[in-house]
Amino acid sequence: MGTYQTTADGEVYTVIDAGTSVYWAVITGAASDEIFGTLNAPGFAVELTRSDLGAKAYGNGLYAITGYPGQSFPQLATTSYTVSYTLTAPGYRDFPMSVTIPTGTTVFPVGASASAMRLLPVTVQGRVVSGTTRLPIGGAAIASIDNPSAPPTVHVTALRSPLYCAHAAGAAAQPVIIATTGSATLTAAVTGGDQMLNLSDRTGLAAGSIVRLTYAVGVWVEYGVVASLGPGPASASGQVFLTNALNSSYPTAGTVVDFVSATPSGGGATLSSDADAGDGVLLASQLFSQTVALETGTPQYEIHEIGAISGGDGYYILAGIGRVQEIFLQATSGASNQTANWFLEYDQALNTVNFQL
Repeated sequence: MGTYQTTADGEVYTVIDAGTSVYWAVITGAASDEIFGTLNAPGFAVELTRSDLGAKAYGNGLYAITGYPGQSFPQLATTSYTVSYTLTAPGYRDFPMSVTIPTGTTVFPVGASASAMRLLPVTVQGRVVSGTTRLPIGGAAIASIDNPSAPPTVHVTALRSPLYCAHAAGAAAQPVIIATTGSATLTAAVTGGDQMLNLSDRTGLAAGSIVRLTYAVGVWVEYGVVASLGPGPASASGQVFLTNALNSSYPTAGTVVDFVSATPSGGGATLSSDADAGDGVLLASQLFSQTVALETGTPQYEIHEIGAISGGDGYYILAGIGRVQEIFLQATSGASNQTANWFLEYDQALNTVNFQL
């Protein structure tokens, strides 16, 4: 260790020429594409909330978090540290990460667990028309089906309305039979994202009750679980608060709100993979062909119709379609049906799939 003196602005300073500061890659990791494997995202980045750490990221998913270990983890000899950050990329859902630097670590970098980035879902939309007259067909059912050539072990079911909640892999999914027990009408319009209904009558509703909103002859159908009722007697008109925010908008005129029950039907299934809020598909141990309830009796309880229904103009819509490379759709009207296998174009927010019956 050497010392020397230097003068600056009339002051004499003693300098110790011994300190060495090393800038390390303290965490390294690699992200991939959940569906296609290799990530190809030029805008891939690492977002940090700590100003003492930096990051370097590449479009192929390789990244490093950098810093001075002695400054960022000063008590590492006796204390572990957790670094939280988020992986981001255009066209992908954000991927939150957390890496623990173990107590006593002297060798860097620490490796992060593998991260499979999830592509943002797309909307599949199209029109069902007659194969002879080309006139639109209303009321046609459009459902996802298993691959006819190679039945899968993980089944993809498209939903009429995207999920409200996130669900873990292994979560229970149960087909149910819906029965109407009462009804009312909206007294105020509902906008997508609303979590409250203004109803003409609330007789029979209480926390845990189920309501169903239907519009345009079943083109839009959503279920809500009642969290609580607003002020006033239950037998009067008033507010109904839901556990979930609705996906679609509903006008006052013509929107009926049914009060329903959901009775389990047949064997249940489990989700083969975790699901995000906003997903319009279920990856599960079975293919569903009727109304399905998820995680009954929990705060994540929700109910959804299966597939889409074409409107009077022949158009249908399936929102939140993702998680898979290819989806098989079948349109049915009366005795006529047509199947289409569609490779999802994730670089296009709207995928168009038409049917002729």
